[in-house]
Amino acid sequence: MNQFRESAIKLKISSQLVVGARAHAEQRLKFEFDRFGLSDQQRLSMITLGTIGQMIFEDFLLAREIDHDFEQQAGNYDNFDFRIGGRIVEVKTSGFGGGQEWQFLNAIYNESQLIVALHKGFFATVQIFINGYDRVTKILSCDNCIDAVIVGWIEVSEISMFPAKNLGYAAAHVIPLNDLHPIESLLEALAISRPEI
Repeated sequence: MNQFRESAIKLKISSQLVVGARAHAEQRLKFEFDRFGLSDQQRLSMITLGTIGQMIFEDFLLAREIDHDFEQQAGNYDNFDFRIGGRIVEVKTSGFGGGQEWQFLNAIYNESQLIVALHKGFFATVQIFINGYDRVTKILSCDNCIDAVIVGWIEVSEISMFPAKNLGYAAAHVIPLNDLHPIESLLEALAISRPEI
């Protein structure tokens, strides 16, 4: 019953991380394809959200002394987000307003991105939620962006078990949070041994 609430990892987001993510997002805005017909401010918010999620996940790996490669997108396309133990792990980040609102959301995976991920042999995707996001205006308030929740992960090959739905802007697989695996089990699935502390 709602295992994701107990296994989710809640982290604080530093203002330095937000500033760095925003600067990176401003550079990426020059290359990022507008998939959803959003304004530049909304696109900048979406890119910033994704960048914060990637940086939070890297902090998670570093804190556990997990060897990894991190490719932060700088041009038109990246080949992967993270490579851990020879396998590709992608980070998906969504925004929420605040409090416990994230618990009532779903993981969403775009159908066209799933085709690419399967073709490239991605192993897993990690779902992260970031606060400070207004879901109506689709704008991230960087000043209010202080909490991250790493909810869990799913094998990319499992995503197609959840039928794609038309969400108005694209077809996407909607995955209930209860169907995600606890994030700590990702290390086991990747056969990563953690150093003794």
